[in-house]
Amino acid sequence: MKTGFYPKLAFDGIRKNKKMYLPYILTCIGMVMMYYIILYLQFTKSLETTDGYSTIREMLGLGSWVIAVFSCIFLFYTNSFLIKRRKKEFGLYNILGMDKKNLSKVLFWETLIIALISVSSGLVAGIILSKLSELVFINILKGAVSYNLSVSVKGILMCVAVFAVIFLLLFLNSLRQIKFANAI
Repeated sequence: MKTGFYPKLAFDGIRKNKKMYLPYILTCIGMVMMYYIILYLQFTKSLETTDGYSTIREMLGLGSWVIAVFSCIFLFYTNSFLIKRRKKEFGLYNILGMDKKNLSKVLFWETLIIALISVSSGLVAGIILSKLSELVFINILKGAVSYNLSVSVKGILMCVAVFAVIFLLLFLNSLRQIKFANAI
């Protein structure tokens, strides 16, 4: 088969099922955005002047892990819902001659496309809203406000790593569901 066949099939599958995929992608973007904002607040230099900086940083660190676990659980649930809704389509592909190895390639490309869209858009939204959240957070703590826009490279790297693992787990879960699915 052509080299661009599976990515095109995956993109068409997302486009044709956009009523199901749009809320899923928006949810992924929101999760990435929230996770980045928490990481940004954890690593920002402007909180160092506030009282209880070390406690705030530890609490934000715990909050980032809570959001990561919640994101994983929530995205697993919504992804399982998507796969269940698309099993008829995958069964049709199977009847038309695609085996489960070919379906796994389509699922790989779908997961990759959604991951790239979600992580890039979520990081852009998180970077845009991170300064606003920092200003609100410092205002609540009655700290000194700095109006310099900064980006947390460490936060970006951690966010990409965590969501890469989450999307890898989602892909493996989708493969498991397809493996045990019947073409009928």
